[in-house]
Amino acid sequence: MMKKRIFATAIMSMFAVVLFAQQQMPMQQKEVSTDYSDDEIETFVEANLDVTKVQQESQKKVMGIIEENDMNLERFNEIVAIQQGQSDEEVEPKELEKFNAAAQEVMAHNQKTQSKMVAALKNHDISEEKYQNIMMAYQQDEEFRKKVDSIVQAKANG
Repeated sequence: MMKKRIFATAIMSMFAVVLFAQQQMPMQQKEVSTDYSDDEIETFVEANLDVTKVQQESQKKVMGIIEENDMNLERFNEIVAIQQGQSDEEVEPKELEKFNAAAQEVMAHNQKTQSKMVAALKNHDISEEKYQNIMMAYQQDEEFRKKVDSIVQAKANG
């Protein structure tokens, strides 16, 4: 029982680190480069379409994994909060067992998803770093966002 709780806590700690990093990124208002050519932006847009498709497929698969383990997303997330110390609620041993099984499968699936996203970037000949930098510029710089959106619109119309 204690081993299972430690394992679940370790899994949730990894989720927390990823979530924390994702939440902190937009807050880091460091100066971003917007010096990208139209060709680089087009490559980014095409790569982003593929990455988004991979992410959407992954979300469906994760929902299936959770449901296959006789859980629902809301309860799964509640247990995540409990594991992170954000709730004093108790988890029954059988439910914790289902949660741990689902969490293991989700983690394995997330690794595959990460590999697919990296492959999508490689297929478009864009590095992870450049993709992330363009995404950050898109999120933080309104003028750059307008430029990217106009290229997307032109591609959609042409």
